[in-house]
Formats: sequence, structure tokens, C-alpha cells
Amino acid sequence: MPHDSSVSVPQSLDSEFWRLVIDAIPDGISVHSLDGRILYANRELADIYRKTEESLIGLGCEDMFHSEVSSCPHGEILQSGQSIRVDGNLEIEGKSYSVTVAPIFDESGRTCGYVRVMGDITERQRAQEQLLRAERFATLGQMISGIAHDVGTPLNIISGYSEYLLMRTSPDAHGYKELSTILQQTRRIAEFIKQMLDLARPAQGRADAIGLKGFLAESLNLIGHHLRRSEVEAVITCDVNPPLIYGDAPRLRQAFFNLLLNASQQVSRQGRLELIVSENSNRPGFVMIALVGTEPDGRGHDFSQTFSGFMSSPLEGEAKGFGLSLAKKILDEFGAEVYTKDMGDRGVALALYLPVTEAVRTPSE
Repeated sequence: MPHDSSVSVPQSLDSEFWRLVIDAIPDGISVHSLDGRILYANRELADIYRKTEESLIGLGCEDMFHSEVSSCPHGEILQSGQSIRVDGNLEIEGKSYSVTVAPIFDESGRTCGYVRVMGDITERQRAQEQLLRAERFATLGQMISGIAHDVGTPLNIISGYSEYLLMRTSPDAHGYKELSTILQQTRRIAEFIKQMLDLARPAQGRADAIGLKGFLAESLNLIGHHLRRSEVEAVITCDVNPPLIYGDAPRLRQAFFNLLLNASQQVSRQGRLELIVSENSNRPGFVMIALVGTEPDGRGHDFSQTFSGFMSSPLEGEAKGFGLSLAKKILDEFGAEVYTKDMGDRGVALALYLPVTEAVRTPSE
């Protein structure tokens, strides 16, 4: 059935009231004639494409949108009279949009055009990704638990026999050095498995006494593989004798694992990470850990963008990056204060202030 492609904007749509209503909708909306020309575009759509509403009027569908999708569905919609959600999402300036195209009918029930709606699903997509990541970690935790049980028994046997043979071997005898290495490495594997299990466990409300220097060294060991793969050097510098802090050590290790992993990915290959433990007279009762990055050419790295979601106290906002939302939540539970710190030629560091007095226990989950 032939249609008149020169349909004008309906009178009701011309009214100021309905324009205000459509402009208030947070989706990008365009109304099209049968031949695809834009008859009306709301403010949100103009903002998405960084154009004025007036400049969009009269443009063809192919002028605006065909570069974004493999084929335009409006012909199918006009024939079928049914709405269609375009396959895939549009990515525009870091945001994701879903696209739905629906027919418009006149008083006689004939299609006289169509409406195209772009919905911002960036946050929903991010939430889905975080949920999938959480599910993967939950699965990984179950796998680690099973592997730890299966590996633990032979490890204990190897360790036990090595220790038994070592006790019966004099230090200058043949094989003593090899047995010592076997015992040392099996204990190292057992410690790694214990730390992995700790990362997978939920909060337990513990109040461990945590020696910072050893704790930070263990945290760096956990991401040792990632550091070696990125060719990033990591060191610990203690300007003071680190005091004890109190809290759920495995829980805090989760936070530092995620922070250090993200930091190692931000510094360029063959760069350097330094964890500086010091006191700050402006924060009595706290110990400061400054995370400083150095690029291969000697320039200081700026962590203020990477960890922008951590800036403020109490911790607010959303942290972007692998596991950073969890790290932020844990640090908040510990009563930590997190800021950026200008280090001059050494760039902008991430400064974590951890309370040294016996803190309130972290909540069980």
C-alpha cells in the first residue's frame, strides 16, 4: 500500500507542552517520516551527537545513523507494523546505547512514520559486567578451595618426607641442599595456596595485628606474575618503623591485591612502583602508604585519574577498574582515608592513610 512520505509533524507534537514532555525524557528520541527524514529530535538526542536540535531536522536516517548499524530496520518496521530493537549496542564517546525503532500510526491505522529511541545503558551494562565478574570470582573461589584440598595432601606428604630426610642428613652431605630447596618450595606453595584462599573468603570480622612491611611484601608477591609479565619493578621503602594496624588481614589483602594490580597495569612496561611507608604530622594516629609510579623515561606517573573514585573521605563515588569497587569498600570498612599526593617530579601518588589504633572490626558478610 503506497504511503505519503511528506507527512508533516502532527499538530499535537507541535505544541509546546508535548515538546517539553519529550525533551524531559532522558532517552534520545527522533521522529521520522516514511522516507526516513527526521521530523523532530529531542534535546537529549542532540546532546548525544553534539548538535543542535534544529540542525537535525530534515536529515535522512542514512545521514545520521547508518554508519552505526549494518542495516537500517525502518523498512521492515513500516511493513510489519511492529517495533524492533536493533541488534548490538551503540558506543558513542564512552557510553553505550540501546536502540529501539517503533512504527507510528495515523487515525486510520496506517503507518505514517516511525520513532527511534536511544536509551543510555552504560550503567546497566557496567553493573552486568560487575555481576559477571563477581560470579567468575565466586566460581574461582570454589575452584581454588577444591584445588587447595587436592593439592594440600600431596604437598604435606612431600614436605613431611623432605623434612624427615633432612633431619637424617648432615649439612655437608650430598643431597642436603636439594632437600632444603624441596622443603622450602613446598612450604612456599602451601603459603601461596593459603593466601589465595584468603582472597576468596568473605569477611570474617577478624582483628589481626598486621605488620605492614611483611604484609606489603606478601601483597607484592601475590601479583609477582603480573609484575614480571609487565616488566614492572616494585619496591617497598619504609621511612619509619611501621607500626601495627589492626583488622581482617585477608580482607585488607584483597584490597591491596586489587589496588596494586591496577597500578601495575597503569605504569608503562619497564616502569616502577614504589610503596613508601611514612608518618604524616597532619594525620596523627594514621600511617601513610604512598603508591608512587615512575615511567621508563623517569617521569612520575599521575595516579589521580586511575583512582579518581577513591578521592575523598569517607570514600564516595564509583571506582573504575578491575576490583577497585571492592577495594574501596574494604578500605572504607578499615576507616582508611585515601587522597592523591603531589610528589613534584615524581608525579601524583595515591596516598592511603590507615589507622594504627585498634580499629573496629570489619563486618561479617
